[in-house]
Amino acid sequence: MVASINYDSVLFSYFDSNAKPVDNSLWDHFPAQVIIAGIVEEDHFVIEKIYPLQKACLGNELISVGKPLSYLFPPPLGGELVIHCAQCVEERLPIQYEVTGGYTDGDGYQRNLQVLLFPIMNQQGIVRYLHCIVLYANTINYTQVAKYPEQEVERRVLERTAELMVTNLQLTYLATHDGLTETYNRRHLIELANAEFKRVTHFGLSLCLMMLDIDHFKSVNDEHGHAAGDDILKTVAHLMRSTVRDWDLVGRYGGDEFIIILPDTDIQSAKVIADRLSNNLKAANLTVSLGIAKLEPNDHSIDDVINRADHLLLNAKRNGRNRIECGSLGSNTDSV
Repeated sequence: MVASINYDSVLFSYFDSNAKPVDNSLWDHFPAQVIIAGIVEEDHFVIEKIYPLQKACLGNELISVGKPLSYLFPPPLGGELVIHCAQCVEERLPIQYEVTGGYTDGDGYQRNLQVLLFPIMNQQGIVRYLHCIVLYANTINYTQVAKYPEQEVERRVLERTAELMVTNLQLTYLATHDGLTETYNRRHLIELANAEFKRVTHFGLSLCLMMLDIDHFKSVNDEHGHAAGDDILKTVAHLMRSTVRDWDLVGRYGGDEFIIILPDTDIQSAKVIADRLSNNLKAANLTVSLGIAKLEPNDHSIDDVINRADHLLLNAKRNGRNRIECGSLGSNTDSV
């Protein structure tokens, strides 16, 4: 049985074109059709990452990132897949089942398929994604293993490959994420921020950066203990991830300080996001001090933007906390 792993959406960068060659090699040569699906709702699963040859192998023109996972097969087989996915999420255990009849491949042949589903959980044991592997049933026929021993060998090779893949994903996650908040850790956040800095400066695009910390956080630790402080950090991190856009980068900079990178975003749009975040935090009885800096023409590195945001954050704290300070708006500050 393949172990469940700690995993978040950023981990899909593990398979991106910018990933290390050895990582891409693992993805490109995996001996099966492989899909990573995100869980939007209880019975709604969306394709987040897909094996590069998936479309050609299964011959379904509807298969693409962002589509519902049920589009993988025609009705009613897509509905059957969703039912098994829901079962996998509920039981938090791998599931294997066979799709018999009703599926015709791109060459017009009737096919039976084997579907393997693996739950991918966060540190709280909540299933966040599903790892879906699709095989032609004649590739590995489990009912004929005793009759054809070589198929048992192939099955074990597949399982071992899947285990290695999961282990590599887990190691990547641990190396790039903060264990408490599940946001990027400082080192990886700066790496991603530097990459965004190079991209936007090369193409002449905009970028904004938010730095924030939690108001009176030290008193929470002193009066209620570090467990209470940890709960607040996790709540703030959750609200940040749910408030910002999918392509924004959220990371823990240190202690109760967080940074949010907003690519392709002007200062007015960044302020809108900051206001929305502040309101969401207020609804949870939390407030933050926040500084927003934008990329300037004379910036030489992302450190220049971080330093301005840090200075603005300090101003927000000195001016009474629970504030948003936007340096590009001149001397005016915005109280929230």
